Amino acid sequence: METRDIEELQSSFSTVFARKGELTEQFYCHLFTMMPEAKSLFKNDFHKQKEMFTSMLTNCLKTMVSNQNLSHVKDTLTKTREQFNIGPDEAGLAGEAMMAALEDVVGGDLSPAQKAAWKKAVDRVMQMMVTPGLLR
Repeated sequence: METRDIEELQSSFSTVFARKGELTEQFYCHLFTMMPEAKSLFKNDFHKQKEMFTSMLTNCLKTMVSNQNLSHVKDTLTKTREQFNIGPDEAGLAGEAMMAALEDVVGGDLSPAQKAAWKKAVDRVMQMMVTPGLLR
């Protein structure tokens, strides 16, 4: 990511993650609206899944904010992709669900530049999930 995008993420990170629980709830709400069939993938411990989602998102974005290599999250992204059989279409919808949740939860508190940086970051994570070679 470009330096300006990283600065925008850094300046909005605390705002977004202060409401990460609500963000996670809204993400799944949007995801299940866009992909109703995905709901059947979460029959077991959905609370645990939400915690795992929040943790993975936090780790990915903290790494981007600090402008570090994302290779240390490779295993998590690979396992998620394999567990849920995530392809480009599913990753695209998940990215849309994440951005819709972000807008719902903190959209009014983010500048257009911050929203654009979050979009780039979310798109990057989703692309890395379906393109393992990007995780190096």
